[in-house]
Amino acid sequence: MVSGVLFAAGAGIGFGVFQAVNRRANQTMDAFRATFLLLVIGSASLALFSAATRDLSALWSGSPRAYLFFAGAGIVHFFLGWTFLSLSQQQVGAATTGAVLGSTPLIGSLLAAIVLAEPLRPLTAVGILLAAVGVTLLSLRRTASTQRKVPWFALGAAASWGSSPLFIRWGLADLDDPIVGVTFGLLAATAVYAVALALWRRRRPAEPISREGLAWVTAAGVLVAACIALQWIAFDRTAVAVAITVMQLSAPTVVTVAPLIVKSDTERPTPSVILGMAAVLCGSVVVVLAGTG
Repeated sequence: MVSGVLFAAGAGIGFGVFQAVNRRANQTMDAFRATFLLLVIGSASLALFSAATRDLSALWSGSPRAYLFFAGAGIVHFFLGWTFLSLSQQQVGAATTGAVLGSTPLIGSLLAAIVLAEPLRPLTAVGILLAAVGVTLLSLRRTASTQRKVPWFALGAAASWGSSPLFIRWGLADLDDPIVGVTFGLLAATAVYAVALALWRRRRPAEPISREGLAWVTAAGVLVAACIALQWIAFDRTAVAVAITVMQLSAPTVVTVAPLIVKSDTERPTPSVILGMAAVLCGSVVVVLAGTG
């Protein structure tokens, strides 16, 4: 349990930095190409890591069902989730997006309780509700240059990320190697995205990608590959409700880091963002205490 929490904490902090770097990248290109490049770079990074550190003979021990679940997890989490993430960052900024993703534990924990029969203790429910209150406060964010908007894309990302752990757990039941599993899932999502992007480009020609944009998206891709590996290991070692809530450490991280990387009024912390972030953090602590008690 404790090791799972540590992996989840590392993933959460890393994802917070990643979101700020990714926001800087998608300032220079459309969300769809930014997401595809993330998938390509992340897939290559994880594939190299898997080849260097894993026993690849494990690939033959997994059932077809395991790979179907891993592919499903990749498509839901990366194809849908990352696209929603990039669109939301362009709509309401990285800070608000990262904090609104605090609703992920609410979705993930409820689904794990209903579908995976993981116990949802009363104290855990209190922590999840605190995180949900934080999201509500964050949706009230408004700056001089932005109007108040319901962060639908951010909530879509949270729904994708809250449901993908179900596929991960089902896949790991037949092939107990999270690194191999996430690599396959990321490759599957990349293949599907390549087809979708080709169809989209036929309708809307895009401007060339700048060297600066390519550098930022490369950094984001390598960083997120490491975070994804930590995330899947956490899901393998502790309850979904605990892991997914601890990873909300990404919220204060992105709120702190984004203004330093992205020079934009939309990234400046406001009272509602600070209060919402505090509620998300309190919810995370409560869930951890309930899960380890």
